[in-house]
Amino acid sequence: MPAKAIRNFVVLVVGAGLLFSAGCSATNPMVSGRGPVTCQHIVRSHPNFSIFVVKINLADPRVSVRVAPGGPPPDRNGPWVTTLLPASEIAERDHYDIAINGDFFEAKSTKDIEGKNTGYVKGKPAAPVGMAMTDGRLWHQTQKPSRVEPYLEITTTNTAVIVAGSTNQPVDYYARQIIGGGQIIVNNGTPIEYHSSFATNRHPRTVVGVSKGGTVLTLFVVDGRQPSLSIGMTLAELSQEMIRLGCNDAINLDGGGSTTLVYRDPADHQLKILNSPSDAKERSVADVLEVKFDGSLPGPR
Repeated sequence: MPAKAIRNFVVLVVGAGLLFSAGCSATNPMVSGRGPVTCQHIVRSHPNFSIFVVKINLADPRVSVRVAPGGPPPDRNGPWVTTLLPASEIAERDHYDIAINGDFFEAKSTKDIEGKNTGYVKGKPAAPVGMAMTDGRLWHQTQKPSRVEPYLEITTTNTAVIVAGSTNQPVDYYARQIIGGGQIIVNNGTPIEYHSSFATNRHPRTVVGVSKGGTVLTLFVVDGRQPSLSIGMTLAELSQEMIRLGCNDAINLDGGGSTTLVYRDPADHQLKILNSPSDAKERSVADVLEVKFDGSLPGPR
């Protein structure tokens, strides 16, 4: 929510959206040691959940993770440091194989002069809420000194760490990629409680988790606002899921209509949207977390 496998793809029509069943196991538990990249589609009922989990072994030299902005910045010195772009287009542009939506973001003139809501459309000037770094270049910092924004960091040794953030905390010298998030929901294996309506209501969500030692990255996407498919999750539910998946720390990224998982089909080498976005189409976003794998992504296990 702004600012505030794959062999033999099966396409399921769900309401106005499309769900590409990713050839990921819907029943077997994830095992991080099975390969450099593993994928799972979890379907539950009563209540309905549609969940995608991708695990990435950062210790494998064939894997690289990158934070990427949307389109080019609209001006040199203004507050807007990028332009909105769909995650699938960002991944295609960068020749990456997996992408999820990133930080919460702000966009210019989301309502026109007559008050009509123009939404988060491709090409609109934008900026993430928190920190953003790509290939060692810090291209956005939190603009409000009193506001602390946590973030996921990928270091020069290709390990992942979730940082709580601090008003006076300098960026880690070893940081290579940084993407901001809203709330840390797991810290050192312990769930973190939040009591706002944002936390306790069920929404589509995008979450990133890190194993102890930072060598395994878990991408977690749950659809929502589609009762017949998936109702979404609370932050408390998310924290339990991430602990179950072996995460020592986890951070909630942007969600709602922004929630998107893009994955390259090894059969035809095309990027596909695996989940069912709640807007019934892919929303443009300010930045993404993307993954490249030097090999063919896994099919069903």
